[in-house]
Amino acid sequence: MTNEARGVMLTLASCVAFCLMSVLVQHASQIDPYKTTLFRFVVGLGILGTAALLGKIKLTFTHGPLLFLRGLFGGLGILIFFWSMPRLGIGKATVLIYSFPIFGSLFSSVFLKERLGVVRLAAMLTAFAGICLLASDHKDNFLQLAVPNGDELLTIFGAMLGGIALVIVKKLHDTDSSYAIFFAQCTIGLWMVIVPANIVPCSIGWSGGLLLVAIGVTSAIGQLLSTEAYRHLSVATGSSLGMLVPVLNYIVGIAVFGEPVSVRSMIGSATVVGASLVVLRKNKNGSADRLQERER
Repeated sequence: MTNEARGVMLTLASCVAFCLMSVLVQHASQIDPYKTTLFRFVVGLGILGTAALLGKIKLTFTHGPLLFLRGLFGGLGILIFFWSMPRLGIGKATVLIYSFPIFGSLFSSVFLKERLGVVRLAAMLTAFAGICLLASDHKDNFLQLAVPNGDELLTIFGAMLGGIALVIVKKLHDTDSSYAIFFAQCTIGLWMVIVPANIVPCSIGWSGGLLLVAIGVTSAIGQLLSTEAYRHLSVATGSSLGMLVPVLNYIVGIAVFGEPVSVRSMIGSATVVGASLVVLRKNKNGSADRLQERER
């Protein structure tokens, strides 16, 4: 098996793992998102820490302030994602969250002075139109663009946080490793949710606890598989395969959870995913693509 073929197989496996994580989060909808997010970070820290103790990976931290901000914005984005899935459905929530490359390009043009170009600017405008098509209002009127409701707006805000994290990760690539960046996200995210996770009353029992551990394990497996895969893949291939996650989640939402589907929502979802893919492929800096492996 060639290196590229191995990278493709690893990326596909990571996409399946992230999809399974989303399914488990949806099944854990009776548990508050603070506890779900807490276990996601705790298990991630446990796996990374164990791997570091065994000498499998090296954790070194260079740019502390940026790592803190990356953990803050990335952690908030994950909390919003876990919060939104039971409310919007696994398909719509994932499509909206995975529009983060659109906002990343916008913030990069402002803070990193990157030139957008005609293609990326057109893709951004197309993605915003797709988001409006995907919005819940006016479902019976295909031609009328809708204003997203409160839940959708919060999820879009989560995508914006992911876009900010994208800009930060671009800067961190010069100083810190992928594992250090992921560790920072888990650490800062843990501090953000540890108090509300223990304040909100919820009896999870043994079955709920095992479900939460499974969410953390599948997320960490997806993360590690994706990290390994990007050692063997080109930027274009990695970005294309990474956007398979919202497609899988959209299909699973319909087939497993019976989420409503219409021509309008399918076109809106395809527009958002396609436009985000164009933005990723047009970004000649590979760090933008690698952010996909860290945002879950």
